[in-house]
Amino acid sequence: MATLFFNSELEKLTECRETFIKSSTYKDFIEEILSRFPDLQASGLTEMALAIDGEIIHEPLLVAIPDNSELHFVFKISG
Repeated sequence: MATLFFNSELEKLTECRETFIKSSTYKDFIEEILSRFPDLQASGLTEMALAIDGEIIHEPLLVAIPDNSELHFVFKISG
């Protein structure tokens, strides 16, 4: 299982700092998170980048979620 860590903004909506993820694809991962934490619907998760083991992926739609990985949602910064 992968571990998803919530930043302080998302932690306000989930009321937890981290959770374990069973999904192995990004699509299933998003569905799993939104079913567990319905308040995240309005947070724009799909508009965020995803960091997997420290590597930031700006377009994670087709990414596989490896077992035992560490996941973080990252706000995209425009320049």
